[in-house]
Formats: sequence, structure tokens, C-alpha cells
Amino acid sequence: MTEDSKKDLRERREHLMRLLYLREFHENEEIAEQNQLYFDVILPTEGIESDASPEILDKYNKLVEKLPEIDSVLIARMKNWNIERIGLVEKSLLRLCAYEIMFESISEKIAINEAVELAKTYGGQQSGGFINGVLARIVKGLETDNEQ
Repeated sequence: MTEDSKKDLRERREHLMRLLYLREFHENEEIAEQNQLYFDVILPTEGIESDASPEILDKYNKLVEKLPEIDSVLIARMKNWNIERIGLVEKSLLRLCAYEIMFESISEKIAINEAVELAKTYGGQQSGGFINGVLARIVKGLETDNEQ
């Protein structure tokens, strides 16, 4: 994989995280319009090629479809934390990374590393450690489930 393709994947992951974050501020009936504004206004100003938009939107829609399943795994793995109590950046990153680990063939190590790096950029001081800990428990739980 070239450096450019890694950068493209990181940027797409970042936009997915932002779309999930944006979702937290709107009613369900407003989300499609807000997403369209994001694709029409934000993506072009950040130099994302228009051919990347369908790929980002497709992955976003697949991820949103799996949110109930993803959230149930997150809830089960977050010791002493309520999913409603965590920051919206952290929740968005956890959901994105959990989706990649659970439903895509993305390396767990790469997915977690990317989530931690985004947490350092967008979250609080301790976001990276929190994200890493929860995701490590998810991976361990999935491995245990697969062994049984």
C-alpha cells in the first residue's frame, strides 16, 4: 500500500468519524439533509475527490445499519462506563473502529491505531488511552467468542 493510499484511507476514516459525530446532533429525519450538506460543502473544501464520496457514504450507511449491534458490543465491553456518558468524539471513534473490526477485513491493530490517532487529534487528553482500552477488550471478547 502506498503512502498516498494510506493517507486516503485515513482521510476517509476521519470523514466517517465526523459524519457519525454530526449524527449525534440531529433528529433522524434531519440526518440525510445534514449528510448531503457535509458532502456538498465540507468534502470539496478539504480536497476530497468527488469519486470518494460514494465510497464514504456507502460505508457510512453500512455502519449506521449495524449501530445497534455495535453499540451492544461496546456496552458489554465498557467497564463502569455508560455509552451515553462518554464523549461524542470517543463514541464516534469506537463505533467506527468496532465496525471495521467486526464487519470488515481491516487489521485490528491498524484499526485501533487509527482510532487512537484520531482520538489524539479530536478528543481529550485521555481519549487515546480510553479508546485503546475499550477496543482491546472488544478484540479480546471477539477472540473469546470465536473460540467457543
